[in-house]
Amino acid sequence: MVQQHIKICVKENNEQLDKLVKRAGIKKKVTMHIARHSFGNISGDKIPVQMLQKLYRHSSITTTIGYQANFIYKDADDALDSVIG
Repeated sequence: MVQQHIKICVKENNEQLDKLVKRAGIKKKVTMHIARHSFGNISGDKIPVQMLQKLYRHSSITTTIGYQANFIYKDADDALDSVIG
């Protein structure tokens, strides 16, 4: 019952997001899932992990750290940039 309600809400949110994306002239597919990952990527190491936990609404900081680990590569990116130029 709860899962079905969540599925319906996500679908409705994605439909509304699709309308906004089209109005903004964005040609790429955007969903709430993609938007969440984009936010994670953009925030990188700029927002403290405790604040991200609140924003993501994760009950465990471990979940947030695991989620953000996919996006925090600043040191590696800087190292590669220094080599590649």
